[in-house]
Amino acid sequence: MIEPRYASLAREIAREIVDGRHPVGSQMPPEVEMAAERGVSRATMRAALDRLEQLGLISRRRRAGTRVAALRPNNRSAYLQSLAGIGDLLQYAAETRREITGFEDVVADAALDRALGLRAGQHWLRITSLRIPAAGGPALCWTEIHGDAEAAPPGLEARLRGPDAGELVATVLANWSGRPIAEVVQEISAAGIPANGVAEALGVQAGDHALRITRRYLDPAGAPLAVSVSLHPADRFTYVTRLRRSASPTAE
Repeated sequence: MIEPRYASLAREIAREIVDGRHPVGSQMPPEVEMAAERGVSRATMRAALDRLEQLGLISRRRRAGTRVAALRPNNRSAYLQSLAGIGDLLQYAAETRREITGFEDVVADAALDRALGLRAGQHWLRITSLRIPAAGGPALCWTEIHGDAEAAPPGLEARLRGPDAGELVATVLANWSGRPIAEVVQEISAAGIPANGVAEALGVQAGDHALRITRRYLDPAGAPLAVSVSLHPADRFTYVTRLRRSASPTAE
């Protein structure tokens, strides 16, 4: 799976901090020196340090440099995701494990059409699951995925529990059907944890605050390969989107 270089670099430095190569309170080399030492651009190094600062592992001050602030992220039960492209979604799948709680065939009705844009009468596979941090701990989210049944390989459930356990469902469907993921349309909203078994599975109270993320994985023709809805308890997930100004903005 393709991973942004800054993300792997951030994990590399985080491991060095945990291993004691950069003790808490110590000052790290200047950004430009670290970039040269590791053979990356200064922009890549800056993005990696941004992620480490967001996790509370380092602190940066103008003229004071970069210091190691902690051995562990500031909230060990939380997961911080930075989205710069589809590669980051793939990395999220790699850093967590999926625990399937339900798998069934469904035919979309008018309600699913209204809620998720799934054409009424079309055959879908509904998969419910929990996402658990690879290092262990409370579930990060409960997810319901509707995958296009026509794009599914034989024995999909067994594959998702076995050799494809680390893959996104949409990736498995794309690889099997030859319909690559061209675009991911994402919506984020506030929600409450429902009482129909979801709260119990997440170990929270029904009605607790949550982050609701809906993703539509589209093929080059704009048809959905899969549509997922995830509920993240509010204290277990932080979502980061990086916005950069163009180097040479054009006049409007």
